[in-house]
Amino acid sequence: MGNIYLITEEQLRALMLETINEYRRLEDTNDMQNCKDEYLCSKQVCKELGVSPRTFQRYRDEHRIAFIQRGRKIYVKRSDLEAFQEANRIEPK
Repeated sequence: MGNIYLITEEQLRALMLETINEYRRLEDTNDMQNCKDEYLCSKQVCKELGVSPRTFQRYRDEHRIAFIQRGRKIYVKRSDLEAFQEANRIEPK
């Protein structure tokens, strides 16, 4: 069974503020250093696919492309984007 710890309201507020500030700092760090190479941000995905943000939204709504969401930011794993592109590739005649 887990341990129970008692903290004061002041300590809780300080911890919450520290967590919020850390999250904001990460968000401000240029979209997490351009999603750390493994993940692509929405703008990068739209550019890679050559689609509008609305079309990308439709792909997500239809569950055609896997994504994660952190707050208001949407990220797509590079391997998931490549799988989506491969599945939707049209062969020339």
